[in-house]
Amino acid sequence: MTEHTLTEDQLRSFEEDGFLAIDNLLPADDLSEIEEEYALLLDRTAEFLRAQGRIPRLYAHLSFGDRYSAILNDYPDLHRHFNVSLPLQNEAITPENFLMHTGPAAFRLMRHPAILDVVQSVIGPEITCSPVQQMRMKPPQGNLSGGLTAHSNVGVTTWHQDIVALLPEADDTQQVTVWLAITEASIENGCLVSVPGSHRAGPRVHCSNRKLASEPSVPDRLMQEQEGVPLPVSKGGVVLFHKMNVHRALPNLSDGLRWSLDLRYLPTGQPTGRPAFPEFVARSRSDQHLELRDPDRWAMSWDDARDAILSGRYKGRIFEDARWADPAVC
Repeated sequence: MTEHTLTEDQLRSFEEDGFLAIDNLLPADDLSEIEEEYALLLDRTAEFLRAQGRIPRLYAHLSFGDRYSAILNDYPDLHRHFNVSLPLQNEAITPENFLMHTGPAAFRLMRHPAILDVVQSVIGPEITCSPVQQMRMKPPQGNLSGGLTAHSNVGVTTWHQDIVALLPEADDTQQVTVWLAITEASIENGCLVSVPGSHRAGPRVHCSNRKLASEPSVPDRLMQEQEGVPLPVSKGGVVLFHKMNVHRALPNLSDGLRWSLDLRYLPTGQPTGRPAFPEFVARSRSDQHLELRDPDRWAMSWDDARDAILSGRYKGRIFEDARWADPAVC
């Protein structure tokens, strides 16, 4: 039995509610590498943008969170440099906007043994890390300008199910979401909120967001004033989700950055629902040689995917943005 195996009560709760919050799964020290990696990334990105004339100053005197917020307001596409996935765009893709971060610390978090132990409890020991992943760095809501408040990577996240952005090939995939709090996630700074048992009702109608194609959401009127259950967790805590669970994130009303990482896992061999992007085997108890342990190879797989899309070699859709829409409702 692995050290972080879920108990029978935890598994029962996950099956009943469609979610499970686990506090303090990762020690705070295990997040220091990602914090250091992103501090250096912010330095490099600020210097690049300043040299390009896209920001007026480096803001080097500010703390990490305040500096990120300040540069984001000057350059709203900043979040693209920090995300761990290529943008969810089916059209208007250019080398300048088709960006992501593929650092070794991010890769090692995806393979963290405690996370994989928990995932193994739900889907078994042959685990693939899905490319359906997002780094969400959310400044205080009052610090955001323009349309940024409606972008789920930096602002609020509307009601949705994780299945909504997957292609039909993944309808039967046993996907589990692991939402990792890199900073504390409280009600004040925008923790997740979920509707217990909502996963048993099947797919909901999701209306496309006219301002942001990658943000389809369940209309508020269909939620029938369901508020859901807030799921605050401390730094290093996680929230597990069934792919049909209806959830959202509250706005960050604090004075500091709220930072989280969305990861998704599935049994090896099942479709990810996003074939344009690369998956990898994170754990295999039957053949450890299948596991990808090299962060450079992981980064190269994303470079290859980017090149295939930009060159036109990949001709399919990257994600599904309107499959669950209903004209009568939307």
